[in-house]
Amino acid sequence: MRKHLLLALMVLSLCAAGACQSYTKGLQDTVTKADETAAISAMRTITVAQQAYSTGNNGDYGTFDQLVKGGYLDSRFNSAKPKFRGYVLTLTVSGKGGTEPSYSVSADPEAPAQGRHFYFDLASGLIHVNASQTAAATDPALDQ
Repeated sequence: MRKHLLLALMVLSLCAAGACQSYTKGLQDTVTKADETAAISAMRTITVAQQAYSTGNNGDYGTFDQLVKGGYLDSRFNSAKPKFRGYVLTLTVSGKGGTEPSYSVSADPEAPAQGRHFYFDLASGLIHVNASQTAAATDPALDQ
């Protein structure tokens, strides 16, 4: 009788451990999706800020510093590479000095965080996604 009880407890313990792992993975996936959504939202906010900045600055686009100082972005963006919910944002502005003004922004998970990588450039007007490395314009567009 004791052997059967002990065996039943061991089986029950293994099942409970498996259920906890499944629950934990599901919870982590939910957090990752929320972080990705925050990164995508930040990229869209930057796009709106760049459009407004460009209107008042002869078609040029601004750096994070210029966008914050001009009131187009809030203080959360007041850094060379601001961080949002486990993502690092990188903004590249080009076009000063005679070339066509443009910008791109990328969002990459901050180590050891997990998640997809995102990229937006003015030329395509789309957010691109890569599951394993920094995204680029050649990566598939995010289902928007």
